[in-house]
Amino acid sequence: MDFSQTRLLLQQYYNINSECIPQQREKSKWNPENNFGFLLGVIAFGMATHRTQLHSLLVSRQFKDQENAFIDSMFDYYIRPFHKNYITDSEVCHTPFAVSSGTPSRTNSAEDLGGVPEERELLHKDLKKAVVKRDVVCLFCWNRKSLTGSHIIAQNNVPMAYDEDSLFKRAGITQKHQVQNGLLLCRNCHSQFDLLKQYVDVADDKLVVKVINETNDETSDKHKEWKDTVRVLKGNRMLWQENWTDIDNRQSMESNGEMALYFVQNNPTKLPNRNALEFHKTACMIWRMAVGAETDDEYCSDDDDLVPVDTAALKRRFKIQDSDETLNIVS
Repeated sequence: MDFSQTRLLLQQYYNINSECIPQQREKSKWNPENNFGFLLGVIAFGMATHRTQLHSLLVSRQFKDQENAFIDSMFDYYIRPFHKNYITDSEVCHTPFAVSSGTPSRTNSAEDLGGVPEERELLHKDLKKAVVKRDVVCLFCWNRKSLTGSHIIAQNNVPMAYDEDSLFKRAGITQKHQVQNGLLLCRNCHSQFDLLKQYVDVADDKLVVKVINETNDETSDKHKEWKDTVRVLKGNRMLWQENWTDIDNRQSMESNGEMALYFVQNNPTKLPNRNALEFHKTACMIWRMAVGAETDDEYCSDDDDLVPVDTAALKRRFKIQDSDETLNIVS
């Protein structure tokens, strides 16, 4: 299904001024511009079933009555399992000795779960021990200090339908604290990852770290902060690179300009789960659009390759003219 019509209906519903760009704010303080950007993110990066549901609500003119409930449900599905400010799990990610809420694995081997008996319920300390052994240093900046065992999926989501699988099940993760759901990160990178400001992508079949640019305004302080963050990350990796020349010959920058993740123990059964990383990336993409920044391309670590398009470009892209007329939907 082509969801361009859904975008048009959504734009008509909110009637967002072409010069109005949402500001970053807490979810409880979102205004219509934030709602509009968030739902554009769901259309661009969300599941087809959710986009179809939104389309149906708009076409049937039921969206006005269900707007808040729908946005809340999408937020619970895509953002809450990853963003540390909205985690509701009683076991917070940084607590080292809390008991996991997952169910014991009966299918994964001890090797897959990081060297513990397969029948045992894993704890956060098990995850940290496993990722320290696998990664040794922060996967993003290669720092050796203040290391933490970070979860990719921090808590389970709330499925939208009774027959819809949870994020853990969709990713193929049996326990929250198994090594495939973990990354070894320093305290700063962990915070950025949990705030949906950094994520892991795939380039040339390698895992790479990406930094979110939260604005399309290249003259803003936020854009300068983004450039500084990328520059510092690159610089830290260059400083530590010589320590690894004789070990795994890691490069601070790959030939394609990406910052790759390196694993001292490169056992394929223990590497980060790519499905889980993709779900986290989706959360980052949607969250970014909720604060007003939209792009059609992948977010690049190289400023010269970034192609920003603000939300106001929707009118030009779809040739929308300000009108009170109702759009005709073509199935």
